[in-house]
Amino acid sequence: MEASPIAVPRAFARAAVPTVAKEVFSLLYEKIIRGEWLPGHRLSENEVAQSLGVSRTPVREALIRLGQVGLVSAYPQVGTVVSPIRLSEVYDNQFLRETIECRTVSVAAERCTDKAATELRELIERQLNCCIPGREAEFFALDDAMHRYLIELAGRPAIWRVLRDAKAQLDRVRHLSLHDVAWIRRNIAEHQEIVHQVIERNGDGAAVAMRKHLSNVFQTIERISRENPQFFEAPHTEAAAETGA
Repeated sequence: MEASPIAVPRAFARAAVPTVAKEVFSLLYEKIIRGEWLPGHRLSENEVAQSLGVSRTPVREALIRLGQVGLVSAYPQVGTVVSPIRLSEVYDNQFLRETIECRTVSVAAERCTDKAATELRELIERQLNCCIPGREAEFFALDDAMHRYLIELAGRPAIWRVLRDAKAQLDRVRHLSLHDVAWIRRNIAEHQEIVHQVIERNGDGAAVAMRKHLSNVFQTIERISRENPQFFEAPHTEAAAETGA
């Protein structure tokens, strides 16, 4: 797949190396998550550094971090490539999300204020405006915004940073689903039920609605993996990698 241009923040040239590495990581992370760079796409330190107008050091640090979250792999004589989506990691990510978010949404319901209720309703309204072709990326951002807001409402903002890295593989599958407007509508309907329960201050009901919403992702994962096997690592390959075979 031909590499798409990378938008370069003007501050790159003036920023310190750690800051540049963080920005490079964010840019490359988004390209992989959105499917602009597919599994097998080669990432050259030199080429990325030249395209961004930075040194190789922050690029190398960004690639190391991408490897830590499972988005790239380095191979001798080959270099760094975008990793396939590992279903085992997707399911682990989903388990973690369900465990954390069902608890936090229950707390969010207990802490919901009139102001929070208004902001949640506005998020849902903005999502409803995304049920048309061409606004898929906007829905993805608003989807994350709602889940993040509920975690913050529960008084646990730092948890979102943990989930962001943990759900990297899952987000790749979610992006592959965005072309399906029916999938987006179903997600919004589930979001509406979650928000309704939170606004009603029903912690148990919110947890049930969240669990149902997150569990439905399993069906999507299975469908997407069947339709796009080239993007996924085969189970026997995963097993061999884990055992060193």
